[in-house]
Amino acid sequence: MAIAVAGQLLGWLLSVLLARELGVDGFEAYAVASALFILMASIAPLGSEKYALRLLPGLLARGEPGTAHGYVRFAARRTLIVAVASGLAVGAVMAAAEQPLRNAVLVTCLSLPAGALAHLGVEILTAMGQPTRALLLFRLLVPSIALALALLLLPLGLSAAMAVACWGLGWLVAMAAMWLSLKGAVWRAATPQADAAGWRLAARPFLVHRLVAALLAQAGVLALELLGSDSAEVGAYAAAVGTVGLAVVLVTATNRIYGKQMGLLLEAGDAAGLARMHRDRRRWMLPALALFLIAIFAFSAQWLRLFRPEFVEVGILPLRLLAISTAVAMLLALAPTRLKYLGESRLLYRVMAAGALLQLLLLLALVPGWGATGAAAAQLISTLGMYGAMAIKAGRSRARQTHRQKHSSTA
Repeated sequence: MAIAVAGQLLGWLLSVLLARELGVDGFEAYAVASALFILMASIAPLGSEKYALRLLPGLLARGEPGTAHGYVRFAARRTLIVAVASGLAVGAVMAAAEQPLRNAVLVTCLSLPAGALAHLGVEILTAMGQPTRALLLFRLLVPSIALALALLLLPLGLSAAMAVACWGLGWLVAMAAMWLSLKGAVWRAATPQADAAGWRLAARPFLVHRLVAALLAQAGVLALELLGSDSAEVGAYAAAVGTVGLAVVLVTATNRIYGKQMGLLLEAGDAAGLARMHRDRRRWMLPALALFLIAIFAFSAQWLRLFRPEFVEVGILPLRLLAISTAVAMLLALAPTRLKYLGESRLLYRVMAAGALLQLLLLLALVPGWGATGAAAAQLISTLGMYGAMAIKAGRSRARQTHRQKHSSTA
């Protein structure tokens, strides 16, 4: 968590610096390009990066390095192909856009293959039992390089495209370091064995969840841009998203470890261990969420003023709504992971598709009249509905598993 928080803080400081240096219009272009990058990098692995956390620990524990090697090659190949294809498609569409948005998005598309492979690499490193190294490279090295480059380029007159390029170089270095870290892995010497059709099917629920999660986080910025909102509205919303992200990283960092632990406990049928894991997680998370909400609500104007004074008036309410939405998603973040591990794919598809559709409809209805506040309200409502439904279903599945275990012990 310390590594993740430090990295997120560096990224947030870079956003503050860029908001001040680029101006309202330049920061709008940077925010839209960044949102597109996150969305495309989340799609590119097609769920194979999250499925790695479920598959690889079990394969290595059972002594199947050849299958593990085959899966890593399969995941890397499909990630690279999708990243290149989506980058070319988005770049072609945005070639007609006006500067500085066009240049910023084109640089994002060039950075996408390295960024997408780095997103895959961090999950593979974690699955191999190296979560600390994975986070050092993913959460700390990348923003450190981006911030250092941005500071060096300030005297030259920083642009939105240059700011995106700073991140791109960070992703390239991190990707190379991740794959070098896997050089000595036991599976590297084994002959690759592939089950591509089975892996594609098994990874599909992880893709749906990853895509919807990215949409929930980034669709607001993109909808504000596409629906013609003022640059200050787009910038204020992006600043609010970046600010609440300081807390989100606590969950995303630890969920990689909890996800691996959950997979092993489910495979062993250890219901008591699962319950203990959830209690331990709530013990530190509830106080952390309370402090997070207090900090946001008490100092909303101060947080936004750090970016630009123009963001304060239009950004206070969106920031508070996004903080509530983030707190709910953080608390219930393991519910979709559990459903995926239990094979509840059909239910997961329905709930997440409904959540994405609800957010889309709400954005279309609320953004034209309410701007950033409407975008934040759309995310809050869809998050409450989606995560609430998944948590209820996951709780019922946990209760059934505990009942079966007790019945078996009694028998």
